[in-house]
Formats: sequence, structure tokens, C-alpha cells
Amino acid sequence: MSKLILWYRILVKLFLFFMFGLGSIVLITVVFPTIRLFSPSSQTFKRRSRKAMCYTQKFFVGLGTLIGGFELKVENKEYLSHLSGKISVANHPSLLDVVMLLSVIPNADCIIKASLGHHNVISGIVNTLYISNSLDFDHLTKECTKSLKEGNCLIIFPEGSRTKADGVHHFQRGAAHMALSSGCSLVPVAIGGTDKYGLRMHDPMLSYNPKEKYIYTLTPLPEVNPKDYAEIPVPAAARKITEKIKTDIENALNR
Repeated sequence: MSKLILWYRILVKLFLFFMFGLGSIVLITVVFPTIRLFSPSSQTFKRRSRKAMCYTQKFFVGLGTLIGGFELKVENKEYLSHLSGKISVANHPSLLDVVMLLSVIPNADCIIKASLGHHNVISGIVNTLYISNSLDFDHLTKECTKSLKEGNCLIIFPEGSRTKADGVHHFQRGAAHMALSSGCSLVPVAIGGTDKYGLRMHDPMLSYNPKEKYIYTLTPLPEVNPKDYAEIPVPAAARKITEKIKTDIENALNR
């Protein structure tokens, strides 16, 4: 890749970060207050606001594609866009993974790192719509189950943070425990594509994949039903479910 193209893509990345921040401010100061004004209940407000989030992320993805920052390819898009009352579990290779999922799933709820709710341009969005992982497990389970029963799709990244540069995945068992507690099925989603250097943990801000454009692929995999593990003690069931999800996602990424 020529240096000119590389620097263009770095500038595009910085521009998109700026647009993401600007869009977040517009959502917090204009869109959400307007939706709240015309929503008869908190549940209606959140449902409408999540759809608004989906539309804004679609716009962001469309803009990023138009100016050559990245490209999104979704397998079985219709299926993902109609997920309801299920837990979407995905690997986490980059900074934009949740954006890609939110652009496809209109009723997405998320478990978000507590640090994102403090001193951050997106803190207003996080604190308004999503569930913090700082809650104790019982409270977290109650909030997640309530959201799932309302028909939302709960997005969880079982790695907890972005995948390290060595590509090794360490999946935690929280999503499996959530499925076992709520009785809701898990839908593994493999997030693949080209190397995400520049968007991974600890990568320099002024960096980009030196070989090719960022391409994201979203591949939904067969559902995992917690009822299939009902005869196993919960700790063992959570371990087996987590191992299956991890194996299925890694196999999909290595095809």
C-alpha cells in the first residue's frame, strides 16, 4: 500500500472518530430529549431510543464505507435484524465491534464496561440506554432478564475487552450464566474480516492496517439453548456452554 493511501485512511479514521463524537452529542442533547418528550413510558422511550441508535450507527457505517474507512459484510442479515429475546455473544477484535452490531440489530441492549459511563463522550448514551457491568451479579441478572423479556437482544462480549494482539480469546462465563438464569438462547456471532491494527487494544491512534482496508464480517452461528444443559449442575453447564461458544467462534474465524 502506498503511503499516500495509508495516510488518507488514517485521516479518514480520525474524521470518523470526530463524527462519532459529534453524533453522540446530538443524540444526547437533541434526539433523546425529543424522544423522551413524546414517550408515554420509560420502556417506550428506551425502545424508540434504541431504534434511533440503530439508525445513527447505520449512517455511521454508511459514511465510513462511502469515504473508504471500512466495509461491513453481514451474513444472514435478516436473521440478525429480527433477533428478539436472545443473547448475542461475539468476539471483540476492535473498537468498532459494537457499532457494527448496533447498526444491524435495531432492538439491541448491551452490557457495557462501567468505565464508559464516566468522563466519556458516550457516557450519556451508555447511562441512558445500557446496563453497566458494575452491578452485582443478582442485580445485573435481574436487569438483563427484564430487558430480554421485553424482546430486546442483549449483546455481550465475553472477552470483557478487546482481543489482544496475539489473537488469543479468553472467554468469561457471564453470558452462559445469564442464559442459564434467564432461559434465553445464545446466538454466537463471529466478527472477522481483515486485520484491525489501529483499532485494537493499545494500538497507536495514528495507525491503520498497512496492507488493506478494514473489512468487518458478521457471521451468526447456530443458537445455543441453555435448556440442553438443564440436567448439568450450573457451574459445569456454564463452563460447557462457554467452551462451545468459544470453539464455534474460533472455528468460524479460521475457515
